[in-house]
Amino acid sequence: MKQIILDLSQPEQTVEITENSELIGLFVGRDSEKLSSLLKVVHKKPELQSLTSIKAVVYDDAYFDMEGMLVIETGARNTDAYLRIDVLLMSEQAGARAVPSLEITEDNVKGGHGATVGQIDREQLFYLTSRGLPRSQAETLLVEGFVQELLDRIEDETVREQFAQVVGATASRTSTED
Repeated sequence: MKQIILDLSQPEQTVEITENSELIGLFVGRDSEKLSSLLKVVHKKPELQSLTSIKAVVYDDAYFDMEGMLVIETGARNTDAYLRIDVLLMSEQAGARAVPSLEITEDNVKGGHGATVGQIDREQLFYLTSRGLPRSQAETLLVEGFVQELLDRIEDETVREQFAQVVGATASRTSTED
């Protein structure tokens, strides 16, 4: 399966699926950073699969706005496509909008999408802090856990390490107090 690393800093991008593909995107926003992006994943050929996974971690008063659209055109029969956007808000001021959608003009296909926007699970945070971890370290672990599944799927070791460094460096500067 071909792997495509998405550049979410582009305001709009279209990816045409020409072979079975996995698309991966990661955004870590800090301070007053704003990101607004439209992604179209287009299937024109039959018998192809795509899995699009996007994760965002938003700190401070940063904002993440993502519209993702799966387009399955006439003639792309037996397509199997899925789009997922997950956002973790790390402060009360952080914001996000995650809108996945489908545009399907072929009958015999499987297409799906999902999105979540949420905060750190307070019970998990309590558990870690009650075991002696400072709040900032506990939050860092939870952020790393949130993105780890995505990082584990990145085949290019250099890209994986770059993403991990961005997540780790940003997570270690958490905006909440211990």
